[in-house]
Amino acid sequence: MSETTPSYQPKNHVRIVTAASLFDGHDAAINIMRRIMQASGCEVIHLGHNRSVQEIVDCAIQEDANAIAITSYQGGHIEFFKYMYDLLQEQGADHIKIYGGGGGTILPDEIKELHDYGITRIYSPDDGRKMGLQGMINDLIKGVDFSAGEKLNGYDPSITVKDKKEIAHLISSMENFPDQNKDFSEKVKGHGQAPVLGITGTGGAGKSSLVDELVRRYLEDFDDKTIAVISVDPSKRKSGGALLGDRIRMNSIFNDRVYMRSLATRQSNLALSRYVGEAVEIVKSAGYDLIILETSGIGQSDTEITDHSDVSLYVMTPEYGAASQLEKIDMLDFADIIALNKFDKRGAQDALRDIKKQYTRNHQLWDTPDDQLPVYGTIASQFNDPGMNRLYHELMKLLTNKSGLDFLSKAHLQDLNAEKIYIIPPGRTRYLSEITDTIRGYNEQASRQSKIAQQLYSIQETEKLLQPGTQAKEELNMIREDLQQKLHPENKALIDGWKETKEKYSGSSYTYEVRGKEFTVKTSFESLSGTQVQRISLPRFEGWGDILRWQLQENVPGVFPFTAGVFPFKRESEDPTRMFAGEGGPERTNKRFHYLSEGLPAARLSTAFDSVTLYGEDPDPRPDIYGKIGNSGVSVCSLDDAKKLYSGFNLCDPSTSVSMTING
Repeated sequence: MSETTPSYQPKNHVRIVTAASLFDGHDAAINIMRRIMQASGCEVIHLGHNRSVQEIVDCAIQEDANAIAITSYQGGHIEFFKYMYDLLQEQGADHIKIYGGGGGTILPDEIKELHDYGITRIYSPDDGRKMGLQGMINDLIKGVDFSAGEKLNGYDPSITVKDKKEIAHLISSMENFPDQNKDFSEKVKGHGQAPVLGITGTGGAGKSSLVDELVRRYLEDFDDKTIAVISVDPSKRKSGGALLGDRIRMNSIFNDRVYMRSLATRQSNLALSRYVGEAVEIVKSAGYDLIILETSGIGQSDTEITDHSDVSLYVMTPEYGAASQLEKIDMLDFADIIALNKFDKRGAQDALRDIKKQYTRNHQLWDTPDDQLPVYGTIASQFNDPGMNRLYHELMKLLTNKSGLDFLSKAHLQDLNAEKIYIIPPGRTRYLSEITDTIRGYNEQASRQSKIAQQLYSIQETEKLLQPGTQAKEELNMIREDLQQKLHPENKALIDGWKETKEKYSGSSYTYEVRGKEFTVKTSFESLSGTQVQRISLPRFEGWGDILRWQLQENVPGVFPFTAGVFPFKRESEDPTRMFAGEGGPERTNKRFHYLSEGLPAARLSTAFDSVTLYGEDPDPRPDIYGKIGNSGVSVCSLDDAKKLYSGFNLCDPSTSVSMTING
């Protein structure tokens, strides 16, 4: 159905906030939906997963969105959607429509309850079967196909940083109805003196993560200053849609002193929206102390950001190609400061040296020491990165010098220094390749050694057919001596010990040792018909090549490469069991555990936790948390809860084990 249904093309610029209410495996669903929305021409502000209602509502208001689209699995959806509706009503944003889905987890009577409450549409599996994916998205877009900001009652000079909804409406009005608001555009200019920090760079350089780190330091540094972030992402030339995904990286913007607005370029081959100037003037007039303007990814010749900023920061990575490519990058001429982000990548130190050399040539700073050039290696993904600290400190100096306002950092630079900690050390960035190379190398060596062993076996069998003292036998002896030198001693031992191995498993019992303790087990069991069946049956190989290959690639249980398990035999006293439980409070789940394990020799407890426990929240009356408590898992929020959960079980007993299951 979804392949044949044509997409509905919106007549207006439709903006939709998408998110998933949890960190479950179904965040894939919202990604599929938002991609179809983008392909249908919508501008999608994607928040990712495990977002609170407050975060989603604040985002929708600041972005002046037409709608919010949520996937909600694992329960709590009644409270979640109702709370979202209530918050929108409280903040006077009832024009923002709410759509959602949750597969079969949202029952038909619950869908009716949500629709009656005011939720615009909850899609069910039946809707999916009837309409298809594209059909559901078409239905959503048709319902929100209007332009925000149409009714503007003139400029209000009393607008402040607290009026985020009004600021959002003003920006939408400038963006969607520029001809009707030409007079307003002139009036709004000059009402604020906040400096603009322009941040630009190649796509994928980590600009959004870097902006988030700058915002965090700014908020910690100044208790009373405010900041606005205008972030631009490219529109697709073919569909007109756009992924405005910078908020995914933003962890510090959920603060009363921060306003963020995402803009689509709505034009091809440019890194900024044509209305970015108006957006900047509006947040200036609202009284924000600092504005950060972030462009979409740019090419080598793009310097558009410098026309809109007082201080410009160029963000790049070590993967720019040969050093000669630096000569083509215009922003190295115009940027006030440069961040070499992802400084943990291989070759970053060399890249930093080359960039500083190019910066020196471009600006003819022949007498300036390298350590005084405004080029900094940063790792924006690392908390309290020393390079980010130095970059922030220098940016505050530049903003102070250029604006004449006080932005000097109160933090001492020596206090900002931190140890550089790598998630993956630069020398080990290929660790996955090293693992695969090792495995492939082992397999190739096993194949070569097996061929040598098979040739030796062939020589031995051939010699049996030859008369002693013949020339052929002497030649075979010479070949054998050469092959024996190539066969590794440990592999020869495997071949020589094959007979002993077969004898061990053909006996009535087998004795092995684990942690200094001996275990003796029977090697066979009696079938219903009285036949003795071997618990481990060895292959009937004769050739040394086959014997060696099998031992190197498969082997018996408890022996390298452990393809059949790490213990020589399975435990006879119990069958593999998973006693899975998790719902409500710890007492209820404990009762279920005792029911599942009653009369059995071992307790193999598998615990499913609710999402509140899994993701580190405390139980709270707040509806979007309250609805998830004890839903699709057990609620454990204290040590006492954990004791209640496993009460009556001896966790130190070898016959008791507990697994902690991330449900979903």
